[in-house]
Amino acid sequence: MQHDPTPEEKNAAFEAFRDDLEKSVRKGMDDHEAKMTKMGFLFLGLFVAVIALAALLP
Repeated sequence: MQHDPTPEEKNAAFEAFRDDLEKSVRKGMDDHEAKMTKMGFLFLGLFVAVIALAALLP
């Protein structure tokens, strides 16, 4: 026996899916931006350290 969802049930399911997807994408973007920022500062620190080392060596 198959139960066909009503249009209200379909709309509620689609809205719940869209909200969940939007939250997941937003969280993923925030995590990605945080990781890229950390990597940027790490590479900047390494670059400055190499330049400083090259300047201090005879």
